[in-house]
Amino acid sequence: MDTQVRSWCRALRALAVLNLGLWLAVALAGPVAGVHGRVQLGLSGVYVLVCAYRSLLPRVDLERLVVVDSHLSSIFLGRTAATGAEICFALQLGLFVHQLAAHAGLPAVQAAAWAVPMFMVVAQAFCWHSVLTLNHITQAVESALWAGGFTWMAVLLGVIALGSGGWVRALSVAGIVGAMSFVAYVVTVDMPMYWRRYRHGRASGQVYLRLDAGARDAWHRRVPSGSWEAWKADALWLTPYFSVGVWVSIAMACVPAA
Repeated sequence: MDTQVRSWCRALRALAVLNLGLWLAVALAGPVAGVHGRVQLGLSGVYVLVCAYRSLLPRVDLERLVVVDSHLSSIFLGRTAATGAEICFALQLGLFVHQLAAHAGLPAVQAAAWAVPMFMVVAQAFCWHSVLTLNHITQAVESALWAGGFTWMAVLLGVIALGSGGWVRALSVAGIVGAMSFVAYVVTVDMPMYWRRYRHGRASGQVYLRLDAGARDAWHRRVPSGSWEAWKADALWLTPYFSVGVWVSIAMACVPAA
């Protein structure tokens, strides 16, 4: 295993332990209040736990790339866990906007907030299509849908910021900055990466799988690698996913009850 890969895996393991500790600290002694806070904490718990599992056994779905050649590193198993976790995170985002809109007295924004997770839920179908068929173009569509959901969230937070003050406005502005930073990353890094991989696959005669064959392939096939060259492009998004993404998830459980 390359030194870079070994160091990266150690960092991911440390993040997993840290994140589990942070979630437990918030659950036991944090400012979690009301039904919304408890729901946020439960959704966050799923996300934190799955991210810890994926941090211990990192993988890249379409390339079937794994660090540890174990049945627990199964692409199908990992993707199933990730789907549940990402839906939980998407629901957290919708609930976050809903909570802030309640504080601001904006019922229309509260209703519109539930469109945010719908973008991410639909994105899961495109993600599964890409994982099973090995076609990167639907992975690019998945990323575009996540960007669309975060854009809509930023719009709603902008309305809340204009119609509120104090900590609600401050939190809304912080949410806008975070959401648009994510959108900028997706548009400039994620989508172009998947587009390049799609074009490379087409140029090299990539054979796309049927869904049933892809499911069997995702369950059984793994390509172990300790080469940093193989991992470095995906480490660019996996690392913030398992760190910043988890911290945001935990923080949303601390939003004051309306």
